[in-house]
Amino acid sequence: MKSAFLGGLFGLVLLGGSARAEAIHLSHFGEVMPSVPWAVALEQKLFQKHGVDVNEVISSQGGGTTIRNMLAGGLGFGESAAGATVTAIKSGLPVKIVGVGSDSVADILWIVRRESPLASIKDIRGKKFGTTTPGALTYVLGQLLLKKNGLDYSDVTPVPVGTGAGLAALDKGALDATYEYEPLFSRDQGKYRVLARVADAVPRVTTLFLVATQDMIDKQPEKLRAIMAAHKEAVDYIYAHPKAAADLAAKRMVGVDRGVVERAVQRLAKVKYWSDGGFDPHAIGALQEVLRLTGEVKGQIEFNAMSDQRFLPEGATHLQ
Repeated sequence: MKSAFLGGLFGLVLLGGSARAEAIHLSHFGEVMPSVPWAVALEQKLFQKHGVDVNEVISSQGGGTTIRNMLAGGLGFGESAAGATVTAIKSGLPVKIVGVGSDSVADILWIVRRESPLASIKDIRGKKFGTTTPGALTYVLGQLLLKKNGLDYSDVTPVPVGTGAGLAALDKGALDATYEYEPLFSRDQGKYRVLARVADAVPRVTTLFLVATQDMIDKQPEKLRAIMAAHKEAVDYIYAHPKAAADLAAKRMVGVDRGVVERAVQRLAKVKYWSDGGFDPHAIGALQEVLRLTGEVKGQIEFNAMSDQRFLPEGATHLQ
């Protein structure tokens, strides 16, 4: 789900003239932590409060389809993986970055079985290390995590696996460590323990952008402002009331109970996982490095030229 920057995580708000014109389209909605602000906004009817009648969620398949769907299917606004966004804009597609969805990878962990003898990531030398395919986001984050601890992929046996397959291999002893995302770790914490947190190696990096088509920017600016304002209000609510926000989000999450969602939200709220839309210059700088490592871009990325910051809510930080 979050294994590659080219895989856009979210596509939101169908803005065409059909009967489902105000439906929110989310990739893997209810399964991943970026879902939480949108779930809170829906449960609290924040879209309606700000003047846009968004009241339905249609979960869509992940992958590099978000921005294509925005352009081809009437989708005027979305939350897209950073690499997918940059690639789309550099290829000439008529979309703009209008804000930031997340500046954190705190939801990605490398874990071991509770009985594992490995005490820290430095102990993984010579062991089997579950990761994703080369060039994918999680693979690069694993590389940075190893490097932070004086290691590299040449010091381990990297094994490309999906999340579920990695956990199964870990259980069978076929892997010594593998990655897992929240909220799954909060579900499985009695079975596994954290070997290393990616955020310890990469404290802040922009991973998700809020994106709008040029058509929406030109023709529906007030609706775009309303969506951005609702999102910021939901994020502010999460940080002010994490338990209550988790209770609201749990109504929309699948495969995990309220206690799991609460633990995951509490953990991520402490590190400011969700962005209110504003830009963190340090996180943008870290994104430059990550995108070079994934091979998606070369040279300096001009984020100011790719952005239209007129729709940022009051209080959200602008990119200088």
